[in-house]
Amino acid sequence: MASPPRRPRVCLTGGGGFVASWLVKLLLSRGYAVHTTVRDPNLLHVIPRTPESLLLFTADMLDRDALAAAVAGCEGVFHVASPVPADKDWYSAAKIIAEETALE
Repeated sequence: MASPPRRPRVCLTGGGGFVASWLVKLLLSRGYAVHTTVRDPNLLHVIPRTPESLLLFTADMLDRDALAAAVAGCEGVFHVASPVPADKDWYSAAKIIAEETALE
């Protein structure tokens, strides 16, 4: 008996954000298995039925180990996460570090 086709697996950073949440829905509807990172899963709206093809990872974009766990086994990464601080200098530095972390 043939096994079912393997779903392509991708990681999406910032799954709790507006853009990323829509991208998660699109990817799931197209048959992808999705790993998504969130800073605080308690801040997400209640998800009545989380599909098996969606895995949530608590990860700060500045934490390489946490991000590595989310990306493990994925064929691609959509880096959508972005901090929204009031301090623009901190924002620039944090964004650069987060992007370097995502690329590693």
